[in-house]
Amino acid sequence: MDVLWNRLVEAAVERFAVDGRGGVMPHDLVKRLGVPAETVFRHFPDRDRLFVAVLGQVQQELFAHIEVSCPVIPGESGLSMILRLAEAYRRFLEERPAGYLDILPHGEKGAGQAETQSDRELGRLAARIAKQFEVLLLLGRLDGSVRAEAATDTAWRILHVVVGTVRLALTSQKARARNLRVMLAALAGGHPAAARAA
Repeated sequence: MDVLWNRLVEAAVERFAVDGRGGVMPHDLVKRLGVPAETVFRHFPDRDRLFVAVLGQVQQELFAHIEVSCPVIPGESGLSMILRLAEAYRRFLEERPAGYLDILPHGEKGAGQAETQSDRELGRLAARIAKQFEVLLLLGRLDGSVRAEAATDTAWRILHVVVGTVRLALTSQKARARNLRVMLAALAGGHPAAARAA
């Protein structure tokens, strides 16, 4: 990647942080960076390709945060790992501007709406996160900290609860963290004592 490409993506990520997906537009980069339009459009012929590049940067930031926030703890229960991972995602979203909420699912796609490359990338990101929870649910079923019937749909529900908790922001961060733990323990079917020990 060249230096100009990196500058364009960094500027688009800054705009994304403020205005979400709708704020990521090639013509905005022309104004913000003072580069010729043909230069921007040579790298990013349309808004969708620019947003895919932004998603690449945001995902790197997200998974670096998760890696640092959720080290492996030997002997930890599956439920405890689920709660820690959900908390790490909650903190990531709350510590960043509201635009970052656009990277995770919060509703159904409109009927008849064409799927773009960035839509597919967002879907892959959400599926990757849900898969993390699905693996932890499996571990929890094996160690008995999660109910036996918790499966893929439970993993997606966990992801939606995390995003909804942050998006609604009905309580203080401390209360949201506590409420998230209680909701997820109930959703996964864990025992309250296991949730408290996590």
